[in-house]
Amino acid sequence: MSRSYTASEFFNGPQLEMAEAIERNDMAALRQGAEQGIDLQARGNKQITLMWFALLQENIDAVRTLVELGVHPNESPVEGGGTPLGQALRHKDTHYLEAMLDGGLSPNDSTDNEGNDKDYPLIFSTITSGTLEHVKLLVERGADIHYRLQQGVGSNPFDSSTTGSKPEIAIYLLDQGAEPNIRLRTGVTTAWRVHNRIQGTSGTEQEGYMQLRDMMIEHGIEFPPLLPQRCAKKCVLKVCHRWFPLAMIVNH
Repeated sequence: MSRSYTASEFFNGPQLEMAEAIERNDMAALRQGAEQGIDLQARGNKQITLMWFALLQENIDAVRTLVELGVHPNESPVEGGGTPLGQALRHKDTHYLEAMLDGGLSPNDSTDNEGNDKDYPLIFSTITSGTLEHVKLLVERGADIHYRLQQGVGSNPFDSSTTGSKPEIAIYLLDQGAEPNIRLRTGVTTAWRVHNRIQGTSGTEQEGYMQLRDMMIEHGIEFPPLLPQRCAKKCVLKVCHRWFPLAMIVNH
């Protein structure tokens, strides 16, 4: 991001006035514009919005204020750049994400680009796109580390964090009390994911996953874990013993 862009390159009319307020860090003018009904989410040239302009200006105060005034940072995607929230997650530090949270963004937000609830809380995309510090910030602000996708039967944040190249995030989440091993409908367990990462990585990443494995063993998780196929078979047998109708087992 650069400070070289100017308001007049992207905006005209009322939005130009708001962009110029961002340039001079005049938050009172931004608030006054919102009170007057100026559309703070309107797109200017190159599809840039005021939130994007605040990021281009590296104006943390403006980012926070725009969220306070109702601008959702996960809306207004631009081609090749994603959304302002995605940009905040990819930034090397947490300043922009912190500003958005300070402005009122929920640490458990799951709003998509069109303003709909997508049942995919922010912590999951943060694990993928952000750093350990981004994840820590969300957890400190109240992100639910026990949330499971797919109405409670899918992955949770800890499980999700074991699929990537950042074992330090998984170690942190386990330290915070995350469920140490879940089993998906496919039979795949978190322990199996960790086992695979150890087998398929090297260097510091492998060392991180080996440390995570040792922590999971301390939590009572068995290593090496069962193959997913065997896990699935054992799960089906358990269900059968509870006398569920055969159709329910087949469709599970």
